[in-house]
Amino acid sequence: MGELRFDHVSVRYGGRRTGHTAVKDVDLVVPSGAVVGLVGESGSGKSTLARAAVGLTPVTAGSITLEGRDLLRSCGDSRPVQMVFQNPYSSLDPRMTIGESIAEALPRSERHDRLARTAEVVRLLELVNLDGDRAAALPGMLSGGQRQRVALARALAARPGVLVADEITSALDVSVQGAVVNLIRELQQQMGLTMLFISHNLAVVRYLSDYVAVMNHGELLEFGAADEVLTEPDHPYTRELLDSVPALGSNL
Repeated sequence: MGELRFDHVSVRYGGRRTGHTAVKDVDLVVPSGAVVGLVGESGSGKSTLARAAVGLTPVTAGSITLEGRDLLRSCGDSRPVQMVFQNPYSSLDPRMTIGESIAEALPRSERHDRLARTAEVVRLLELVNLDGDRAAALPGMLSGGQRQRVALARALAARPGVLVADEITSALDVSVQGAVVNLIRELQQQMGLTMLFISHNLAVVRYLSDYVAVMNHGELLEFGAADEVLTEPDHPYTRELLDSVPALGSNL
């Protein structure tokens, strides 16, 4: 695990006259072994920033580094920042078994020994509280919550330095959201994961995060310890977000 840094990062879509700046000059640090909750309304730029970190969105200006390594210029088999996406139904190839999807994400050096590969897939499935025999199943045979667990196992298979979770519970039934959030918390504590956790649910953010960053219209407005930001925010926009929540208390 390591420290993830965004330095003066901007992301712009389109041309100079008709384009749109989705992220504007953002400075943000995700400390090693910590969880940073990134919050803001839809369209605030938080998902764009996350996609930039994993190389899915081109950066117009600035730099993104992990322990000093420039992620924007990195190449090769290793992907040190892994992302778990919002929709568990579209994040897995429906034609591949669960075991094949997880094994595909393993570092190249760990794919050659078939027995070791199979054992590692089983270990990762059990790590996310799924039976190892699920490795033979296709994604269509699983529930949404189970698929999201598989997506998490697949991300961990890549041995990431940072895990990015983008609204990973919003597409799930309310009955399974709490179980997935609790799993994330347990894994983070057990493995010392460095995480950027994106959510509009402030109760979940408070439950999981060490720090909170607030974005609006592509700009980072506030950053600090979770208890401080979510109890005594400095920025008026953060106070508006808090006022819009009937009760900021987790029932997980």
